[in-house]
Amino acid sequence: MPLLRYRGPSTNNSFMDFALRFWAELINPPEIVGALDLLREHDAGVAAAVYPVSLTRKNLNAFRKLKEAGIELTFWPLMEEEKGYFPGERNMTEYSAMVRNLVEWAQRNDAAPDMLAVDLEPPIQQMHDVTGATDRYSRVMGFLGAMRDNLDRERYLRAKADLEALNSWVRERGIRTISAVMPWVGLELEGEHELIQDMSETPVAGIAWDVISPMLYVTMLDGMAGAAMNSRDANWLVYDSCLKMREKYGERAGVSLGLTGSGVLEDEPTFRRPEELLVGVQAALAAGVRDVSVYSLEGILDRRDPASWFTALRAAKPKVPERSEKVARGLAAARHIYPPVARLVEWYRRPV
Repeated sequence: MPLLRYRGPSTNNSFMDFALRFWAELINPPEIVGALDLLREHDAGVAAAVYPVSLTRKNLNAFRKLKEAGIELTFWPLMEEEKGYFPGERNMTEYSAMVRNLVEWAQRNDAAPDMLAVDLEPPIQQMHDVTGATDRYSRVMGFLGAMRDNLDRERYLRAKADLEALNSWVRERGIRTISAVMPWVGLELEGEHELIQDMSETPVAGIAWDVISPMLYVTMLDGMAGAAMNSRDANWLVYDSCLKMREKYGERAGVSLGLTGSGVLEDEPTFRRPEELLVGVQAALAAGVRDVSVYSLEGILDRRDPASWFTALRAAKPKVPERSEKVARGLAAARHIYPPVARLVEWYRRPV
């Protein structure tokens, strides 16, 4: 199926031809309908978070209204926090059952989504433990400890097979799939290894996603890296990563950018003005990516002038960001060092 194209009211041919959607996590479907005019005017889609408790008549009516208005509707299934929230190696069986039930419910009720988003992130409790650390050293050590504990090749391969089967099942029903992945997973996907995916409990490689969307959130990369990275560095990472993804995956390459509002972690740093977000969007377009997702819809709707954010994003044009020599050198070194290290660890931890 073709990507969603801009079909707004303007006949201005200067608009870029790219898919634009908004992640909507902390806003319910009827509230999303309140933004229908903005979404329709700017030909933007929405990825609505849905949970096991979301299968209600009120939400169904909201989904139908969005579909009737021609809005690209993406279901973004998430679990309860005590069950990991995101799909992963430890909850894949239950997650798959939830997704199948959700899709069948939507199809029975004439509210089938255009796309289904699989948000592959480490278990939410691990992320809370890491981000809740009181100092940078504790945060780094907690992250490394979680990654080490997650390594389980056989469990990883089982989860990957289950996820591949689920993806095929969804696509057979005429629903495209988009996989949102962590930044470091996106970098690993440039090559052929799956060590970081195993360490993150997020199998991605080798599955026939329609779109792969690394979450290159500039505000988080800037805010959580301390003095190690600033917004210029983060925007160059967006450009460089998008270039590599586009080279390997072609039109399947996407990107998720932000943040405009805090999410489930509650304290994520956010952009103050649309111009700050626009740098990353322009960088992705300059790299050839034509599928852009922005986190989050509710963050923009909470601003004084939400329409200005929509207008700025839809009018984005390709522009290479200011180069970061530090990031360029770091990525070059990582791409040289990582493959032999990954081969060694994968050999050592191979299933027997």
